[in-house]
Amino acid sequence: MDTVSHIIAGAGIGALAQMDPVIANDASLTQAVVLGTVIGSNAPDFDLFYLVKGKGSYYRNHRAWSHSIFALPIWSAAISGIIYSLFTVPSFSHLFFWTFLAVMLHVFFDLFNVHGTQVLLPFSKKWITFDSLPLIDPVIILVHILGFCLLPFYEAGKTFLIIYLFLFLYVGVRTLYSFMIKRKLEYYFIRSIRIKLIPRTSLFKWDILIETKEDFLFGVYSDGSLTVEHTFSKEIDFPELVSDSQKHPSISDFLSSTQYAYPFVRSWKNGYFIYWKDLRFRTKKFFPTLAILFISSDFKMKNCFIGTLHSLKQYKQVIRKLKIEN
Repeated sequence: MDTVSHIIAGAGIGALAQMDPVIANDASLTQAVVLGTVIGSNAPDFDLFYLVKGKGSYYRNHRAWSHSIFALPIWSAAISGIIYSLFTVPSFSHLFFWTFLAVMLHVFFDLFNVHGTQVLLPFSKKWITFDSLPLIDPVIILVHILGFCLLPFYEAGKTFLIIYLFLFLYVGVRTLYSFMIKRKLEYYFIRSIRIKLIPRTSLFKWDILIETKEDFLFGVYSDGSLTVEHTFSKEIDFPELVSDSQKHPSISDFLSSTQYAYPFVRSWKNGYFIYWKDLRFRTKKFFPTLAILFISSDFKMKNCFIGTLHSLKQYKQVIRKLKIEN
């Protein structure tokens, strides 16, 4: 989820904590718990400090160790410890428990979107994703807002217990439906290597990526059927350049963040552009999340960009900059 959604969810867990009579009967503990759940709900994304070392470091490390099972109690203990030292509260264990729950909920929701997390570190580097929720889910946001609006009229703990029971049911339904879609597509595309579902905000509409030995197919699944909108062959021009590009530190960082990057090479009069595009994110035939490596014709200059381009203007600016950087 996005940062705003995590903040809202943290406040929701803080309201749910009012079910605990120890918290409900102590104003200072209530304040400490709400602060802990809001911060805890965002803590795994504090790995943005990797940006200090550059975008490449952030791409390599985001949603990795900070979202792992070992990090969850560490985040919770650190946040609870700091808050406990600042507030006069009767119980550290209650503060820790609800902060820990908020941290876990962050990772839980992240597991169900298209990115996923490396939650099993250090036992496995595999990215775990259930492809069920869009990155920004309006249902999750609106249901939380509804709960906050009901707080003046109903008990906070009971209200948000009902809300979270509903949300877990909602996530379960979307996950089951995504599983059924994938099984159906695997039945019809028996030669596919892998099928990736990219959730949209609509419950019954999904972007689809299908990889075969020969090509990639992109389409939309809606109303029980798949519409293929775009395809391209897996033939690669200048394979030696592509292979060599993977040794570039920034390209290596980018490739570590996705299993769905694919290379495209475009020759220019003064060199070559190698595009590693993340195929999970598509706007018609444009893939905005990518890494671009420019190699001069004498192979002495190699400039790189990684990130997301939101417009054709941005794309042209990046291309011009890569060609002139020394």
